[in-house]
Amino acid sequence: MTTRNRQRPIDTAVACYYADDPVNRPECTLTATIAFGTIALCPSCQARRSSLGKGQPPRPLATSPQLDVLAWITTAHEQTENAERHLTAAVTRARQTGASRSAIGTQLGTSRQAAQQRFHTRIRT
Repeated sequence: MTTRNRQRPIDTAVACYYADDPVNRPECTLTATIAFGTIALCPSCQARRSSLGKGQPPRPLATSPQLDVLAWITTAHEQTENAERHLTAAVTRARQTGASRSAIGTQLGTSRQAAQQRFHTRIRT
């Protein structure tokens, strides 16, 4: 795998396990300070945890800067663009090797027509 295909970390801060769940955890402070196994939690989510990490000794995390949410948006947007390019390439190859639009739609969890409409301007087969 080339370096350009690898995802970069969001930033140097260790993100809380619940950082990407603002609907259910609006009080999450985003930056983790303690870990239970591989699950890292911010102080707010640590206070709310019920059974998560029970039986595992807590491991304090090194102090890190606050999670930069605007940089997170930029990184997520870049990853989305990269994933879209990979998906377009995969659909193009599938069509070139004879895969039907119905089969492609099934793989995408959509209809044949939706797959065709999504990719018709990028793929000429």
